[in-house]
Amino acid sequence: MKKDWMIIESELDDDQIKFLTSTMEKSCIVEGCAGSGKSVLALIMAQHIQERFGNDYKVIVYTKALCRYMSSGKEALGLENDFYYYWDWKNRQHCPSADYIIVDEIQDFTRDEVEEFIKAARKGFYFFGDTAQSIYEDIRKTLRVDEIKFEFPQLRSRVKDFTLYRNYRLPIPVARLAHQVGVDLDSFEESTYRSSENTIPRIIQYNSPEDQIEAIHRMISNRNMTDVAILLPTNNIVKEIYEQLQALGGDYEVKYKAEEWRNNVENLNFKSTNPKIMTYHSAKGLQFETVFLPYMESFNYEKGITCKALYVAITRTYRNLYIMYSDTLPKVLSAVEKDSYLTTETDIIEEI
Repeated sequence: MKKDWMIIESELDDDQIKFLTSTMEKSCIVEGCAGSGKSVLALIMAQHIQERFGNDYKVIVYTKALCRYMSSGKEALGLENDFYYYWDWKNRQHCPSADYIIVDEIQDFTRDEVEEFIKAARKGFYFFGDTAQSIYEDIRKTLRVDEIKFEFPQLRSRVKDFTLYRNYRLPIPVARLAHQVGVDLDSFEESTYRSSENTIPRIIQYNSPEDQIEAIHRMISNRNMTDVAILLPTNNIVKEIYEQLQALGGDYEVKYKAEEWRNNVENLNFKSTNPKIMTYHSAKGLQFETVFLPYMESFNYEKGITCKALYVAITRTYRNLYIMYSDTLPKVLSAVEKDSYLTTETDIIEEI
């Protein structure tokens, strides 16, 4: 069943409430792990600004997919402004200023881009991010969340720091596996994970890549899955898998970039229950009931795909995780403790 990612303000925890009730006279940098509610807080902050000061605010994210995803929460909160993905804000809108600038996934941006946001904010800015999800740092030289105040010393006296410690998305078994893959993580503390889900992730070997895709299609169809992401390391593989799944039947939505930008394809609709196919990078900030990570044997060979990107992909689920491969697992996964996962599609029940 598709789960609404938005939560109501009365359900916020002490750390989240502390941030929202802090003075608006100072800008804020909020750091929290995957699943800690950063995107929800960003939108609730926009709601507070709208109610108290009017509509002179802008919400900006790096990817178009996350922009569309967060836009699905606009109606629930009564937000009137459109949201921007960075390329649009920069190149079409020419970096328009506002009294308040709100940026989610701030770790996706370079120092110069962060400076653009600071300059565009006439009264204050609110940055939300997680250094453990800095998957562009080797490609674009992005700025770590904890480096922002050091890069801009003038901010130190007028910016508040907040940390969100609790995780509401990940089942503990998925969190335990993800922690063995991630980089720049704090020590694993089971008590910080508040989800009541306890589904054990699965790492399954198949005879061929084609068998992996057939298995995905079969499980989605037979189990009537309605909130699914199929995440892959590169755009070329996304296109390949999309074509294979289309040939098997069913309605799949996809986002990928082609070598010629005019051939880019994107038909993601986050209000539909159709399975979504995209890269690890495009899935930043999103959540799904079931996440499939096929073609894991290609992980070692794809330039620019890091352990942080894999960590992002793994942490998109709030229930079921299927990691799939043929041939050999990459080292980062072969090193995971064997009792952290199952190796079959379903639980095996012995006949009595």
